[in-house]
Amino acid sequence: MEYEIACSQIRDDIARTLFEIGPPSLGAASLAANATRDIADALHHAAGRPADTRWVEALDSLERFVEACRRSPRAMRSPSFASLRSFLEENVAA
Repeated sequence: MEYEIACSQIRDDIARTLFEIGPPSLGAASLAANATRDIADALHHAAGRPADTRWVEALDSLERFVEACRRSPRAMRSPSFASLRSFLEENVAA
């Protein structure tokens, strides 16, 4: 259940951050969709196993989305963006 809650929170943060960009470009929307899918896959199938390739792919996918959002000052000020950055920092360091 813990992983399901985490997955839901991250997916919400991705959606909120995408909204904060303003009208998102097709590229940003695609990156958001990929990150959402990859995070869900990693949390559902590889939770607790950080060496699993799903985690590497999910973190890379989320990092690409976060990097794309850095172009938007409004998105960078959002709590959801800060939450995604914190998640990346915690999990890349692990």
